[in-house]
Amino acid sequence: MATRPTYSTSNLLNAAQLAINNSLGDAEIQDLVAAYGYSATRLNEGKQLHDTAVLVCNAQAAAAGAQREATARVKAAEKDARDAYQALAQVARATLRLDKAQLATLGIVGSMPKPTAGFLAAGYLLFDNALAVAGMRDLLAGYGYDQARLQSERAKIVAFDQANQAQEAAKGAAQQATRDQEAVLATLGGWLAQYKRIVRVALRGKKELLEKLGLPVRSRRPRAKRKPRVVK
Repeated sequence: MATRPTYSTSNLLNAAQLAINNSLGDAEIQDLVAAYGYSATRLNEGKQLHDTAVLVCNAQAAAAGAQREATARVKAAEKDARDAYQALAQVARATLRLDKAQLATLGIVGSMPKPTAGFLAAGYLLFDNALAVAGMRDLLAGYGYDQARLQSERAKIVAFDQANQAQEAAKGAAQQATRDQEAVLATLGGWLAQYKRIVRVALRGKKELLEKLGLPVRSRRPRAKRKPRVVK
């Protein structure tokens, strides 16, 4: 089972690229690691895994960016839609304040719904019935809401609805891209960890080759000699 990498994405990608490319580019290293099962074919499999991880990480970054853009668009569209709803609802209440049946037809007997689904349903109800009921349409026309304006304001409800759907789609795509990234990085991290363990055996005693693969060798400090204890 692949182990999850404990370091950052960029560090993992860089470490894998360094270890794999320098192994493939050095004949001595290739000969030494081949003796422990890491032939050029197996190293190229690791390279392919690294290249795939780069593509998947790029796709995740793009999906995350698309989600942020969709969120910005839906916020702007929601503001326009709620402003359009509120303005027409206030005008309708002012002109129909004594006609509860007409207010119910427009769906404005209560406050504007806050949840998105409830607001969209109320928005469509308000504008569709304001357009469909002839007497109400004629009445509202006298207060600046002729048919053309009602249709243009209703379009703001539609724009918010579409932006909200696009945001949900972008959110789902970003979540899937993140899952794909986590999976490929876990696989790459496991491959690299295993390779490094084998490399330390294959290249033991060859400090310069280990460092070439990003595996620095710590030099051991000689132990300080203890001073003889003086007994008084």
